[in-house]
Amino acid sequence: MVNEGWFSMQKLMDFGTAQGALALAVVMTIVGLVISALLTRVLMRIQWIMDRFGRGVDETVLRYVLRIKTVVIFVAIALVYASLVPALRVVVGTILAGAGITALVVGFAAKSTLANLISGLSLAIYRPFRIGDKVTIEGEYGTVEDITLRHTVVRTWEYKRLVIPNEKIDSMTLLNYNIVDPKIVCTVELGVSYDTDIDLARRLVLEESDRCPYRLKEAEKPWMRVIAHRDFSIGLRLYVWVPDMDAAWQAKFWLLEHIKKRFDLEGVEIPFPYRTVVYKKDLPPPRREMPDPSQSE
Repeated sequence: MVNEGWFSMQKLMDFGTAQGALALAVVMTIVGLVISALLTRVLMRIQWIMDRFGRGVDETVLRYVLRIKTVVIFVAIALVYASLVPALRVVVGTILAGAGITALVVGFAAKSTLANLISGLSLAIYRPFRIGDKVTIEGEYGTVEDITLRHTVVRTWEYKRLVIPNEKIDSMTLLNYNIVDPKIVCTVELGVSYDTDIDLARRLVLEESDRCPYRLKEAEKPWMRVIAHRDFSIGLRLYVWVPDMDAAWQAKFWLLEHIKKRFDLEGVEIPFPYRTVVYKKDLPPPRREMPDPSQSE
């Protein structure tokens, strides 16, 4: 049988009872959610106003602030709650009395979490990359999709997700294709036979490059250089300005296909290694040495 006085108003208002502590927890959780939602709306409104005046707020910073804001609010709510509940107040007082030892224990226990949190703050402030930037990291090309309090998410070109702890990515060397200026020089390496007229090959390559739909029309025209005399071919390298890294991949695939078709049409050979195999049985017999007359008796 349930005690009718279990939910009495007096007990609900007394934070020293289980009922009062539970009621206070519910109320403060709701207060924390309301404050968090209001601050989110305020920050989004500020972003909208800044966008209207042409001074947009960086999405990377905004997302990080929204997340850290939620953590700060609920940590503050938890401290206020602990100070209002007598039983927890005693526990908090004991913890604060041994603050040095407590900090040491918490530091060791949460070393990785704190390191990722601080590194995430560093990434949000210094912004070596931003959400939406194209990067190459750990040999993978992709787009920065999100930067959370603990990790960074990179969506690769295969739509896989690389989830990298902030502490690790903060100390890594990566290629950012969007920072400062997204345009890039796309390079395509080719090889032609030694019998090829290099001037003819250059003309054909540059004509196809001019037709490439992915090149940056406003930039310098494509150019080509002879880069090597290889064992079986003359090495050529084509340079083409493109708007960004995505266009560079598309341009490279387009040029490789269309240059090959043009070379076939004009009779320009793209060589491959030749190897001559001679069987031992087909070798001529060794010559017999003639005797030296001066050594004869």
